[in-house]
Amino acid sequence: MSSDSALSHIPPFEGLDDTLMAELGTFELFFKTFGFKRVHGRVWGFLVLAGQSLSSKEIVEHLSLSQGATSTCLNELSEWGAISSEFDSTRRCNLHSPEGNTLSIVATVFRRREQVAFGKFKQASQKTLKIIIDRYGEKDSRVLVLRSIISTCELAEAMMSLIFTSVERALGDSESILTKALNAAFKVGMKMPMKLFRAGPVMLEQSESTAAETDVQEEKNLA
Repeated sequence: MSSDSALSHIPPFEGLDDTLMAELGTFELFFKTFGFKRVHGRVWGFLVLAGQSLSSKEIVEHLSLSQGATSTCLNELSEWGAISSEFDSTRRCNLHSPEGNTLSIVATVFRRREQVAFGKFKQASQKTLKIIIDRYGEKDSRVLVLRSIISTCELAEAMMSLIFTSVERALGDSESILTKALNAAFKVGMKMPMKLFRAGPVMLEQSESTAAETDVQEEKNLA
């Protein structure tokens, strides 16, 4: 079944019950901890709990957000690797679904946010250093301290780049020790559940039916 065909079988979204809606606060808090706005966690959590891919219109209606705020939020979540979007030709709109790999999301956020922070601090320190040298000369005691700050910022940037690049490569390599350890810990891969999620309840029912048939066949083989 093609991706577009699978999307076409997704039924209209009827919303979350009150119990699940109350859980959105947990997602908001998680995202806020890593420097996001609460709306990022709310939209991502809503996509997770919805159990199917959703259009921006559905998100707007059920979360009472403006179209502009929703569009901005979805674009930012996409940039950070927290969601993926596919165009549904039947509904003529993009349908959005969450990425289940939170390690990748956090790594992306840390890399971008911390590198920006260190970069800005380094630039500010360089500017301050120039001011002090121009006014008080190279022998001023503050010059050495500021140069040390600039050097450690550069070292931190290099270390973060090395660490996060190594992690991303390891996660993308099926033979890496990190990937094998994660697969062993989770017992199941992340890709198939998300494929079923994007395909919606219909594909999930087909998958469960296929699994049941496989179990029956295995029992016959054992007999």
